Amino acid sequence: MRFKFFFYTFFLSTNLFAHHKIYSPQVEEGRQSLEWRGHFDSDDRESKNKAHHHVLETEYSWTHYWQSEIELHLSDKEETPFDWEKTEFQNQVQILDYKNFAAALYFSYNFVSEGEEADEIEYKYLNQFYNESLSFISNFIFEKQVGATAEGSTTFSLSNSLMFDGFFRDEFSFGIIGFSDFGEVSDPNTFDTQKHQYGLQFESEFKFNDIEYELSLGYLHGLTDSAANHSLIWNFELEFN
Repeated sequence: MRFKFFFYTFFLSTNLFAHHKIYSPQVEEGRQSLEWRGHFDSDDRESKNKAHHHVLETEYSWTHYWQSEIELHLSDKEETPFDWEKTEFQNQVQILDYKNFAAALYFSYNFVSEGEEADEIEYKYLNQFYNESLSFISNFIFEKQVGATAEGSTTFSLSNSLMFDGFFRDEFSFGIIGFSDFGEVSDPNTFDTQKHQYGLQFESEFKFNDIEYELSLGYLHGLTDSAANHSLIWNFELEFN
């Protein structure tokens, strides 16, 4: 039983509403990037099958501890056509930086444009343990609707990745990723109504003409009925320094 609790907590868990991104706490001064990521769901229920979501993001690190990001979210779900869902403004501050450990605090405000949905605030604690051969990242995520149409209370999610570097040559990494949404902090959902997905991810990066290209591709399997049965996730990023 204890093993199952540990497994679910640390490997079957990111906020599904964060759209399958696990944030590193490390900030590199002067870093600029452009990113496209997304997911495509396959499910035996029509309401979830073929749903897909896309995020366009730009990021800049102002100092060695502070970075900002802007994200545009586009989604296609059964109840809505392919449309602009929300715009997200993020700030991240690295608070710890040791040889094998880093930690950061993250805050974002989401301007929701989908229907009559309320805006959202999101705050996270990010940490990372790493060495030359592996990296373990955890994101502890709290989210709450705000404004006149806000509903519910603060929700809690958890995301983790365990990546092994140099899996195939130095340019490739491979590992386990997990995403979970537990529901409201004050009244967590029962396990079968929580959203849990876990799976595998490959990552690669290379540099060409002073631009660093980063690509990741992953597969997630749903553990509960509330999550999609299968999801293909991807991330493509251009980094400038």
